[in-house]
Amino acid sequence: MKKILVAVDFSKNKGEVMDRASALAQGLGAKLWIVHVTSDALQTAYESTQFYGFTPEFTGGPGGDVEMARDICAGEYKREHQSLLNLSSKMRQDGIDAQAMLLKGNAAAMILEKAEDFDVDIIVMGSHGHGLLRKVLLGSVTEAVLRKAPCSVLIVPPPPE
Repeated sequence: MKKILVAVDFSKNKGEVMDRASALAQGLGAKLWIVHVTSDALQTAYESTQFYGFTPEFTGGPGGDVEMARDICAGEYKREHQSLLNLSSKMRQDGIDAQAMLLKGNAAAMILEKAEDFDVDIIVMGSHGHGLLRKVLLGSVTEAVLRKAPCSVLIVPPPPE
């Protein structure tokens, strides 16, 4: 086992997920890819500047501000990218060959795609521990990756509350 992909989502479980991935990488002398997948938030940010989602012609109020929406998205992407760089830098200081990647798109699909691209031996990711109802209504990135992964998957449970 020489190639590990760790998927992080910056939730409260991130520390445990990174600790497990780091321990595996160090113990095996493996290459570590740290991946975070962000959605295309520009549309959502733009819609948030609208008056209840209606056009200004309909409401008579101000329209959305495309520049503001872009700034919101750019700020979020920059924050996420910096967080990833900090994680990979710490791993390299610990002697681990680590590379960070910020991706945009469907989280499960992108994680699976990169796992195949890099021919990884294992994917390490967290589980939020949401209930069945949430999984049924919203789906689960962890569930989707687990079902379709081309390799082993290590799922790190959330910390006890």
